[in-house]
Amino acid sequence: MQFRELSPAELVEGYILLTTLRIELTSDQFDAFITSQYPKDYRPVGTYERGVLCIYAGVSIRENLELGRHLIVDDFVAKEGYNTLSREMVDYLVDYAKMHKCKNILVWGKQRGISIEDLRGFRPKRDGFIKTL
Repeated sequence: MQFRELSPAELVEGYILLTTLRIELTSDQFDAFITSQYPKDYRPVGTYERGVLCIYAGVSIRENLELGRHLIVDDFVAKEGYNTLSREMVDYLVDYAKMHKCKNILVWGKQRGISIEDLRGFRPKRDGFIKTL
């Protein structure tokens, strides 16, 4: 299993997996969003198993007065049958947040393939869950 940021060439398979969560998302919308937001404000991260993208997570690194520097998991979708890898992806995202000097990680919004059991150490916050690092 491999966890990493998707390369520009891998964004098409990221888009395909993301549309199983965000069915209204068009290719043009995704391309425009990535063009304007990547890599400064939005980073696509994936879990690969045997060369197949099985989990897609779109993350943002932000900073504010309340939380300081923090990572937000904006999108999280696991391919059908790969939900068992979600906890490991969450653990990777926690390490990714630490690597980028974040003090907190937030998981919120629309997600698929992640359960409360995968979010050990997180607590409820507004429309999602937060973990202090």
